[in-house]
Amino acid sequence: MPPRIAITTAVGAALLALAPATPAQADDVTYYLALGDSLAVGAQPLGPDNATIPTDEGYADQLYAKLRAEEPTLQLVKLGCLGETTKSFVQGGVCSYDGAKSQLSAAKKFLREHGAKVRYVTVSIGAQDIYGCITPDGGANTGCMLKGTASAALYMPQVVGALKLAAHHSTRLIGMDWYNPGVAAWLLGDDGKSQAKQSVLLNDTLNSTLKVNYGAWGFKVAKVNADWQSKNWTEDTPFGWPRNVWELVARSWIANVPGVWLPKGHGYGNIADTFYAVAR
Repeated sequence: MPPRIAITTAVGAALLALAPATPAQADDVTYYLALGDSLAVGAQPLGPDNATIPTDEGYADQLYAKLRAEEPTLQLVKLGCLGETTKSFVQGGVCSYDGAKSQLSAAKKFLREHGAKVRYVTVSIGAQDIYGCITPDGGANTGCMLKGTASAALYMPQVVGALKLAAHHSTRLIGMDWYNPGVAAWLLGDDGKSQAKQSVLLNDTLNSTLKVNYGAWGFKVAKVNADWQSKNWTEDTPFGWPRNVWELVARSWIANVPGVWLPKGHGYGNIADTFYAVAR
């Protein structure tokens, strides 16, 4: 599915955009560039037969609303791609972009063209490499996950390095670490509880890869994993579930739509809040 490359504004601002902008108006415009996978798009399973479709409830949309309340000239540009992995982010092949072979190429072009006017860049990437290996029919494919972990380690330096070199020094670059959908296996009985515990190692490996690369290139990190309490096994919830399982089920679709671990609207809101704390 082609990505939605949208510039989101309030209705009044959109009407003004129909008329030629004066030089002063053009000079005032700044940008928030949202990059990455389905989370950057705001995807949710709301289509026919629970098909995953883009929405305007993603973390980028909700973060933009917070930022624009303080910066009225800020505009949102979304280049995210449903199903994007670190490899396809660099090499392309999932979504198409005018004049660019990949999301990374499109992002570099935008950053170079707009320079200091790009106030913020957020990146959510890497989870599809691993958690894309979870399917409703086959469950979690361990071999696929291990291969995805290696792929993320290979391509993340190219993702963050190229973005950093293309961005203006004043642009705020923010990546995110990942909550762990694997803890949902805890609900499947004794074997599932063991799998849920083992999933922490895989999630830690992914997040370590992301944090090392983000840190090496001067990105800040939105600590989504901590906010979702992915490592909190305290059984203090109403059903006696561990806190991490409770938070995952409450914030995502994983208990409603098999194999879909995307956040619900309020879950995206939680991620937006985590990004906002770093942006500010």
